[in-house]
Amino acid sequence: MAFANIFQGIPFDDQGIYHGNTLKLLNPYGLLGGLLFVLLFLQHGANWLNIRTRGELQQRAIAVSQKIWLILVPVAVIFLAASYFATDLYANYFKTPALFLVILVTVAALFATRIFIAKQQFFKAWFASALTIVGATFFGIIGLFPRLFPSSMDINFSLTAFNASSSPLTLKIMLGVVLVFIPLVIIYQAWSYHFFRHPMTREDLDLEDAY
Repeated sequence: MAFANIFQGIPFDDQGIYHGNTLKLLNPYGLLGGLLFVLLFLQHGANWLNIRTRGELQQRAIAVSQKIWLILVPVAVIFLAASYFATDLYANYFKTPALFLVILVTVAALFATRIFIAKQQFFKAWFASALTIVGATFFGIIGLFPRLFPSSMDINFSLTAFNASSSPLTLKIMLGVVLVFIPLVIIYQAWSYHFFRHPMTREDLDLEDAY
């Protein structure tokens, strides 16, 4: 919901003071964006369970992922249409038509997810689902650029990639931090996946330490 509100702009002035309340964020477009991202991650989680489980648990996960997909598709279509009227995200796309490829790839990934689930190619379905989430996020990022935090009160009050950037020294320090810690995170995630690489079965849940 926060992403969707950023897409359409937040009412703040040149001092960065927010002119509104929490209820103002609960607008139709914001709620629609919240629903879309919840469904995207429910679908993604269900696809992961398709990989990590076997037997009855897996069949339940497959059924859930298929049902979520049927709801996700119309919500995604409505969100794309609503973005045309509630935001100016499409301005960058119309200015550079090649950028529409991002939307096409995202939509293709969404439909590929359902196809891979039907074929029980669950790793492919998970990666297609991940690509859908990345594409949905970059749909907004590309549409906003160079704005990062647009103001709905006055476009000149917006925070952009240029007026909100840190100093060169800070950016160099952060680059060093990223180069050190991102590989550590990747290594940890790889080790974690290797440690829990065996799929869950019904018998695993019957073990005393399963919970």
